[in-house]
Amino acid sequence: MKYLKFIPKILSLSILMLVLALQSVAQKLSESTKISLITVAPGDELNDAFGHTLLWIYDPSNGIDKAYNFGGYDYDTENFYFKFIRGQLPYQMSYAPLYAYQEYYQKHNRNMTEQVMSLGIGQKQLIFDSLEKTYNNPSTRNYMYKFFSDNCSTRIRDALMLACTDSVHLQNITAMNDSSYRQWMNKCLLRKHHYWAAVGMNAALGAPADKRILQFDACYLPENLMKSMAAARRMSKHHVYYFVRNTHDLFPTNPVDEEPSFFLTPRFWFSLILLITAYITFNDWKKRNKGYLYDKILFGIIGIFGWLLLFLWFGTDHGVTNYNKNLLWAFPLHLPIIFLLSEKKDARDFWYGYYFIVVGLMIAMGLFFVFQYSMDTVPLVLALFVRAFYHAGFEREHRMTKAKFRKIVKGRKLEVIHYEHENGIE
Repeated sequence: MKYLKFIPKILSLSILMLVLALQSVAQKLSESTKISLITVAPGDELNDAFGHTLLWIYDPSNGIDKAYNFGGYDYDTENFYFKFIRGQLPYQMSYAPLYAYQEYYQKHNRNMTEQVMSLGIGQKQLIFDSLEKTYNNPSTRNYMYKFFSDNCSTRIRDALMLACTDSVHLQNITAMNDSSYRQWMNKCLLRKHHYWAAVGMNAALGAPADKRILQFDACYLPENLMKSMAAARRMSKHHVYYFVRNTHDLFPTNPVDEEPSFFLTPRFWFSLILLITAYITFNDWKKRNKGYLYDKILFGIIGIFGWLLLFLWFGTDHGVTNYNKNLLWAFPLHLPIIFLLSEKKDARDFWYGYYFIVVGLMIAMGLFFVFQYSMDTVPLVLALFVRAFYHAGFEREHRMTKAKFRKIVKGRKLEVIHYEHENGIE
């Protein structure tokens, strides 16, 4: 009789297993199931500049309408902004009926392109089961977002590739090979006229962003994934098919391209700083001034920026901000070293020249890298180089050291004695 008390628990467990079994049977896809890659066009806001990707599974026979999205995050996350800055904010997988996304993106005038995938029922089921398993497990539903290697586009790319194993082959698209992550990023930013964002992101990114990548890795951008899938082929029963059965837009849009005023761009403001720097430097040379006040402002601000870049390298988990070559010109130790400069002529003046020689060489090397990927930043770096070159070269000629002062005084004494001797002055 003592075992009777376990009967309710056994019955509950059996019912639960039966429900789960029935649920799994109900989730078997029908032959009419459609799996589509949905590509959302870039938007006008910075966080929308790279577009978005969804994977839509539609099975009307079983009432399944799920557009899977890997680009969400929870604003209520504790220390949200701090985690976001440090690259430690978990992103979430979610899903919703496709019409919910259509209403949102149509309202924001962002085109949605549907590519219906040519897949067998077994491959469709494998993709669906994999996505459901990922979603139902909180440890896999949340993931650490990586801009270049693990995002809304790469997750869907991998889901398609894994389900089809070696039956899918990406066709070579020459234009999508032998570029870097940074170059693809710049194309998106500049196309939407995010010039200030391009300056900031290029300055923040380190050497990993300059890795030369091929087509597969270029699919970190939704538009590149869409193009790659359109050209891909699938092998089935010794026949080759296009991986995408058909393509169409879900609704009409009227894109608006508004070029910002040149006077609001970084190229204008940095060019203005360069002109002001050239003017101040010429006046300093003409009047034999050192002009350290201007240097303290210019190099002090750049020093603060350099410390920020150093924090992004060692204080965050982004990975792509490491080994940043921009630290050559945005040298953190400008602050506080620049405030040690003094207008007074004393024996300590000798180190100023050597400091600016080293800084000038570093800025020149940094300018070489900046010139390759951020032309808008070039005038600002040139302004730093002008000041360093002035202090390391021309300004040194005007520096009055004690040794020079003694030589001048001694020379003038000899001239006076020689003049008095010639004129017979006693």
